[in-house]
Amino acid sequence: MKIRNITVTLAACTTLLLASCGGNAVEKQAGKLLEEAKAQYDKGEYDGAIMLVDSLRKTYPKAIEARKQGLRLLQEAELKRAQMRVERTDTTLQRVEREYQAMKKTVDSLRNISQATEEQLREVNLTRVRRDSLKTVFDVECAKIKYIKKKMEEAE
Repeated sequence: MKIRNITVTLAACTTLLLASCGGNAVEKQAGKLLEEAKAQYDKGEYDGAIMLVDSLRKTYPKAIEARKQGLRLLQEAELKRAQMRVERTDTTLQRVEREYQAMKKTVDSLRNISQATEEQLREVNLTRVRRDSLKTVFDVECAKIKYIKKKMEEAE
């Protein structure tokens, strides 16, 4: 009876030892992927960093520490990417707004004397639609930045 208990205990210890070694191997592999993601982030390759973190999360579901660090990196990369989009969208929005206002002023004055052409009216409308679309993109990206920052604060 005692020999059987010792055998069962040894088998359990061996299983735990192998599982813990396996866990360390998983953490190491996940850590390598995380390091690659950090390198991508440091180079400003935010899309690449996000893809690597997504890979880490899918491939190593039990690598808890690497996943926690990966989540933080994912949030930072998403934040940087959204900030870059806001900058680009804002620049384009300002340019399109100036074009629209100038075009609208010209077409309104021609419309008042019934000389605005169908092409001019169409161009003003298309420019207005483009401006409105850019405003929507800008608002969405700003909301995304706000949301990510809130989630990052909650995680601290």
